[in-house]
Amino acid sequence: MKISLITPPSQNIEPLIPEFESRGITVIKNNASADCDFIINTSCASVGLLDTLHKKFPNVPIINLVLDFYKSVWTCPNPHGYDFELYKKYMSISKELWCLSEEVVLRMKEEGIKTKCKVILIWARLFEYQNEIIDKRYILQPMRAYKCDKNFQWLKKACIELQIPLAEPNHQFSESRLQQAIAECSFIVCEYHEASTGGLTLLEGYRLGKPVVISNSKYMGARDYFGDKAIYFDDSSYEEFKKTIKQTWDNTPKLDVAECRNHTDKFTKENMVSKMIEQMKELKNG
Repeated sequence: MKISLITPPSQNIEPLIPEFESRGITVIKNNASADCDFIINTSCASVGLLDTLHKKFPNVPIINLVLDFYKSVWTCPNPHGYDFELYKKYMSISKELWCLSEEVVLRMKEEGIKTKCKVILIWARLFEYQNEIIDKRYILQPMRAYKCDKNFQWLKKACIELQIPLAEPNHQFSESRLQQAIAECSFIVCEYHEASTGGLTLLEGYRLGKPVVISNSKYMGARDYFGDKAIYFDDSSYEEFKKTIKQTWDNTPKLDVAECRNHTDKFTKENMVSKMIEQMKELKNG
C-alpha cells in the first residue's frame, strides 16, 4: 500500500510515518503520486495543499483525519487564516472521515456533512516520570486558551474565588517543565464545553495517577478516552462546576496507579496505525 500523508509539523502525526513504514506501507509526506492508494489529510491548516494535490491527482481517494472540528474553533477570530469552508468541502467529498471522538462525529452531522465517519482514538505521548510523583496542592489546566468556548476561564474564576492555586501552561512550558507540572499537581481539569479529545495531557496525567475533571457535555470528546474513570462536572452552570472543583479539592481521590497505567496503555501509535490500516483495507476491498 502507498499513501500520501499531508500534515503540518505535528508531534502527533509525524511519528506515525515510521510506524506505517515498518508495516510495509510507503508514505509520501506532503506530496502525492497517481499510484497512491489514498491521500490522508490531517489538518485544516494543510487543506490548501490537499486542494493542490487533489486537482493534480483527482482519482486518488481522500481520507480526512479530523483532529479539531468544533464550534469554539471555527466561530472564533481566525488569526491563522484557515479556510474552514474549503476544509468542509473536502470533508464532504472524502471517502471517509476519521474522527478522534464521537463529539467530532456529532459536529459533522450537525454541519450537514454526510461522509461516513469512523472514530479512531489518537495516541498520546505518554512518559515515564523519573522523579517522585507527589501532590504539591495545585490544579493543572493544560489546554490552550479557547476564548470562544462558553466555559472559558471558569476554572480561573473558581480558583480565585476558592483560593486554590492554579497552573495554566497554555503550551508555554518546556516538555520537562510540563512533565513536572503534571507529576506534582493535585488533579487536572479541562473546563471546556467542547473539545475533540479534551487534551492529551489528561491521559499523561491520569497515567501518573492524577484524577481528571471534565465536562459532561455531549460535545466533550474526552468522554471517549476516559469513560467512567473521570470526574464529570455538570456543564449547565458555573456554580455546578465550582461545586465539583471544591469537592475534588477538599477530597482529592487517590487512584490506583497500576489501574491508571493499564487504562492508558492502549493509547499508542502502534494501535492507532493498526486501526488506520484496517480502515484503509476495508475501503480498498469495499
